[in-house]
Amino acid sequence: MLRRHLLQRAMGAAAIAAAVHQRVLSQPAGFPQAGRTIRWVVPFPAGGTSDLRARQVTERLRQDLGWSVVVDNRAGASGMIGSEAVAKATPDGYTLLLGTIGSLAINPHLFPNQPYDVLRDLQPVSQFSRSVTTLLAHRSTGLSSLADLERMARAGAKLAYASTGNGTIGHMVGEIYKRRANLDIVHVPYKGTAPAVQDFIAGQVPLLYETPSAAWEHIKAGAAVPLAVTSRARMPQMPSTPTFAELGYAETVFDTWQGVLTTRGTPMAVVDVLGREVQRALRNAEIVRSHEEQVNVVVANTPGEFERYIADETARWGKVVRELGVQAG
Repeated sequence: MLRRHLLQRAMGAAAIAAAVHQRVLSQPAGFPQAGRTIRWVVPFPAGGTSDLRARQVTERLRQDLGWSVVVDNRAGASGMIGSEAVAKATPDGYTLLLGTIGSLAINPHLFPNQPYDVLRDLQPVSQFSRSVTTLLAHRSTGLSSLADLERMARAGAKLAYASTGNGTIGHMVGEIYKRRANLDIVHVPYKGTAPAVQDFIAGQVPLLYETPSAAWEHIKAGAAVPLAVTSRARMPQMPSTPTFAELGYAETVFDTWQGVLTTRGTPMAVVDVLGREVQRALRNAEIVRSHEEQVNVVVANTPGEFERYIADETARWGKVVRELGVQAG
């Protein structure tokens, strides 16, 4: 009996050792090197949705793998300051970027002279998630529907909408909607989610285009009233909120999304490790649950899949920008 017990323990230890050995063999030698810190650049202020999502994943990488990862918020210029820092970094996998639909797929068409090329200078690693954009009204406006908003605007009310910056999905949806509805609504761009939501909740600007997750607590508390969403069908977490499409604005059907990239030229063996471990972190049950609760869907795709998706989205948004003549200002 004792011999059998010792044999079972030995076999279990061998299995664990084999699994650890296989995990080590699956990574390129020396990455990440002991003592080296991975810098994850978020090109938006701390406290916003992108920042919080990046921190969720970095925490998993620290806890599950023991990696040293720090978040570096480098906000400004619609995400271009932080993006440029990663595009021009040493291509070794130790500098990552949290990219969004705005900074990756829309900016190239609004800022053709940006000092880097997304598809040439940045290497996709994995898409985090996709979500929808919601048009929110501050409760002090008394608005409860898109029809209310249109009546108010056509009656001569001075209205403005906040976005998280020029070239963001909120900016684009806001411009598409007001042009299709023939409304005069002023765009007020902010430098990221946190300041936009803060001023919106303080009543400084009556309307806001954002993902539900960015203002979820305010939506639940009734301080932010969702008027419409950009999804094809109503979201199960927000069943009473209609889509723009069902209200007659079929052109306003868009996903918003974000993901992680590194510097182009990083060895593919390193990119593959980063992609695999980021995907593993994103599939963590707690992260999946937090995404789903706030109207997000985890994607966790491969570097190649994410690269093709960015290329497709860049082409799509180029067409939208050209057709509408939308400008950055």
